[in-house]
Amino acid sequence: MHPRFVTAFLKSSGDAGIVVMEYEGAQRVVIVDREALRQFSSPPRADETRLQESVGAICEIAASKILLDGDAAFSPVKVSADDVADWQTSRKILH
Repeated sequence: MHPRFVTAFLKSSGDAGIVVMEYEGAQRVVIVDREALRQFSSPPRADETRLQESVGAICEIAASKILLDGDAAFSPVKVSADDVADWQTSRKILH
């Protein structure tokens, strides 16, 4: 079973986005840093709209991290700008 999206929201401070996913009966918190949100498209923005528009890609990145590191069930998953750049590069190669 793959990780499943539950909800997403921007922290009130605006520092990061939070995505909650479920995997093997446990909820996993995904922290998306501000620069990662800005990386998704042009013009660079890190707001609630950008988070919601990018939630599918964020879930893909987070799911791959969760599946690779399944032992750390209670630690948060962090998505950085480098993770987004790697994901974008892999998408270009596949398409």
